[in-house]
Amino acid sequence: MNILDRYIMRQFLKGVLPVLLLLLALFSFLTLAEALEDVGKGTFTQLDAFTVVLYTLPKLIVDLLPVTALLGGLMGLGIMANHQELIAARAVGMSRARMALPVFLVSLSLAVLVALMQSVLIPVSEREASELRSRSLDETSVDAAGRLEFWTRSGDNIVHVRDVLFNSILSDVEIYTTDQHGKLRQLIQAEQATISGADTWLLENVVRTGMDGMVATEDRLPELKWTGLLSREQADILMLPLESLAPYELLHYIKYRDENELDTHALRVIFWTQMSVLLSVIAMSLLSLPMLAGSTRSISASERIVIGGMIGIIFYLMQQLSGHLANLFGLLPWLTIMGPVVLLLAVAVIAQLWHPRSKKTRAPTE
Repeated sequence: MNILDRYIMRQFLKGVLPVLLLLLALFSFLTLAEALEDVGKGTFTQLDAFTVVLYTLPKLIVDLLPVTALLGGLMGLGIMANHQELIAARAVGMSRARMALPVFLVSLSLAVLVALMQSVLIPVSEREASELRSRSLDETSVDAAGRLEFWTRSGDNIVHVRDVLFNSILSDVEIYTTDQHGKLRQLIQAEQATISGADTWLLENVVRTGMDGMVATEDRLPELKWTGLLSREQADILMLPLESLAPYELLHYIKYRDENELDTHALRVIFWTQMSVLLSVIAMSLLSLPMLAGSTRSISASERIVIGGMIGIIFYLMQQLSGHLANLFGLLPWLTIMGPVVLLLAVAVIAQLWHPRSKKTRAPTE
């Protein structure tokens, strides 16, 4: 790697960082406005709202990086194009394909950063944000092992949950049902509970103990449907979206559901969506170079930014649409979601390697 490679990499990052900070400030403000609506519920304070915004930054960075890579590349490398530095690099023998190498190395580093954030930082930060939001519940705590344990009340039922697995399964559930005098009538213990409807939960491996005076009866059931285990607000707070799971956790959850002969299509869509972000960062970064080819007088810097923004928005909508189509019509997730990304990468590579032939002008004859 020579001095020119390092200079191109530095200029690319100089364009990416300001764009990322600007977009983070904009979307963080929207997240803060939503978090402030929960201030006053339970022990949730304004400081907690700001802390929740900080915890959501890693996921926001990952979501914004593909578009940021394109816009940042247009800004950082656009300065080189405006100063004729790209033309100078070509003049000293650096081909267009060779010029893309430092950009590819930077984008590859960003993709590795995204993978690390998806695997380590995002699950932890989203779990911490959930713990802060859960302060609106009656009793919630996180023990030294990282388990999210809480007590809550639903009508005549007092619910105790030992932990939340895979962001969507309540583990070691106990439901204490009391009569109007506060005496215990029934105790239900379930190994886990998953939501199966609008307000319906499926309890698995259930032990149901009924109390009638001094007599206790016990039943063991493989499954039991229960209505009103948690309110919708409590479920939204405690059960994080599956997008917050690390890729390896998703694979583990997919394996778990496959072993229990349960549908895993939605989980596979989420997994391949996460994988598509890695390739999107590389594709968007490489796409910035062909857009700077040619004369800088024909297209101004502001026009390039607008075009790049439109491409980023269209690509983002295509990614969202492909995920919904895969879920709606049962399409192959890897093909439906990765297809647009691979197509974009192919367009970027072909545009970088394509050299239009200049038209030869014939000398005028007398």
